[in-house]
Amino acid sequence: MNYLLDTHVLLWWLTEPQKLSEKAQEIIKNRANLIYVSSASIWEIAIKTSIGKLVLPHNLLATITAELFKFLPVLPEEALGVADLPLLHADPFDRLLIMQAKLHDLVLITNDAKIIEYPVTFIKA
Repeated sequence: MNYLLDTHVLLWWLTEPQKLSEKAQEIIKNRANLIYVSSASIWEIAIKTSIGKLVLPHNLLATITAELFKFLPVLPEEALGVADLPLLHADPFDRLLIMQAKLHDLVLITNDAKIIEYPVTFIKA
């Protein structure tokens, strides 16, 4: 299957994997699954680092690549599609991840209760 990691799930996997459910850990470990990381997540991590809310993980891009995760670029139709989502969640990064999961038929791995209100397939992290 194909999965998209929410930003906090990516960070937990790289720094504190024990925070993830066993099911989420099994999915991410299974090399038969394609695991995607959105460029929006990289952007969110960079912004939070720049304002002091987060410490940038060492060699983030190289680490993601070493994990064999695939980068998912943000496409114009995904960005525009956010306008059609109901405003159940105000976070622009999460709204973009929701749209990417929807348009690419990806299962979103998240622990965000607001995301699961959207009509997108998800696995609770």
